[in-house]
Amino acid sequence: YHHSIAESLQVVRYKKGGEEYQPHHDFVYPSINHRYQPTRFATLLMYLNDVPEGGETRFPRAVNNHNAQGLEVKPKAGRAVLFYNMLEDGNVDDLSQHGSNPTTGHEKWLANLWVWDPIID
Repeated sequence: YHHSIAESLQVVRYKKGGEEYQPHHDFVYPSINHRYQPTRFATLLMYLNDVPEGGETRFPRAVNNHNAQGLEVKPKAGRAVLFYNMLEDGNVDDLSQHGSNPTTGHEKWLANLWVWDPIID
């Protein structure tokens, strides 16, 4: 039996003219009956085209002492973003919430890869 800790790579297309993705988390909360149930540990977003305007990936809760407005990543072909959905202690990270700003006059293409916590029961 072969087990992969990553889901299949997914290619996503956002149509031009306002398509967006509301802020969300990639992790799932484990069942109270299965506290060691694996969840998505990390997310890798790979941008496949340049988007001159709009379509930024937004992390609304990502704040630090220099920025209290969240973080935005502009889509550019060849650029990738890796972020963790879990903290070092195994708890989920609420600051990993992310979404996509509306596209404007261009399509946005990206591929995402979800890596799971390797604890398998």
